[in-house]
Amino acid sequence: MNTSRTALTLVTVGIVLAVIGAFFASNYILYVATAAAWLAVLAISFDVLIGYTGYLSLAHGALYGVGAYATANLTSKYGVNFWLALLLSGIIAAAVGTFVAGLAFRTRGLYFAVLTLGIGLIGYQLFVVLEIWTGGIMGFVGIPSPPQPFGLEMDQSRYNLLLTLLFVWITYLASFIFVRSPIGVACIAIREDQTLARAVGMKINEARLSAFAFSSFFAGIAGSLFASMSNFVGPDSFNVLTAGFQLVVTVVVGGMGTLWGPILGAILLTSLPEVLRGASHYSLLAYGIMLLVVIMFAPRGLAGMLRFIGGKLRPAPKVVPEPPTQASKTVEKARP
Repeated sequence: MNTSRTALTLVTVGIVLAVIGAFFASNYILYVATAAAWLAVLAISFDVLIGYTGYLSLAHGALYGVGAYATANLTSKYGVNFWLALLLSGIIAAAVGTFVAGLAFRTRGLYFAVLTLGIGLIGYQLFVVLEIWTGGIMGFVGIPSPPQPFGLEMDQSRYNLLLTLLFVWITYLASFIFVRSPIGVACIAIREDQTLARAVGMKINEARLSAFAFSSFFAGIAGSLFASMSNFVGPDSFNVLTAGFQLVVTVVVGGMGTLWGPILGAILLTSLPEVLRGASHYSLLAYGIMLLVVIMFAPRGLAGMLRFIGGKLRPAPKVVPEPPTQASKTVEKARP
């Protein structure tokens, strides 16, 4: 528990430092940092599902898309306030996610992953063909940016980063509370041994559905932020074969079951394409090599590696010898 609270403190401090840095960053840095931040929101929500419940859902990218298209339609076509659209997008994604979970939880293990892969592919195809709501293959353009409250007149790219950092912290805090709630404890028990968890009376179905709905809600929030800050949404952003793969790599490289590891993964996976901008066609190769290296040499991800290094650097606790008792003194005197 102390380690978890330390992680919460470090995440909070890191976000505060990022907020301070946002006032001195260039527009290019602001754009990259904002992309990393909304990917972090999505990755944290995914970690609740895969890291704490043990279910690999490949439909998470489609739920991300549901949130994005919901905000695009609500704000552009119906003039709904951004904040209300943000909340409704999360709720819509959670409702769709709960429906998906009702279908997918009829299976387990590899079959669950394959079933959610099929749902993700269906979702992508719907984004392409439902042109009245999605704009089809050409995408949805003209999505308004998030309005600045209290009469602020800040540069929009800087405000976008600050707003997204706020939601990184909210998502992390909400997930931190969720995984330590009775439902979260039940999810961890499901991950370790579902049969045993059921045998001791845990409500397996309720816990799994709650985790999926919670995860889907914040996936929708991430999609809403993405749509509003990009001002454009296209189906390729939610292709399960690219976006879904990137999401899995983000969480695995960062460290599953840590919540803060996916933030590290999001920073690394967002920075990598910028480093490889001159050789973008090698990006998937770089992802594959990175995933291979992490699984072989750091199976707990960057978070696990940092914990290991921190444990080595931490000074060993001093062992204070107990004062001798009267019995030990008597034995010592009796020795020849």
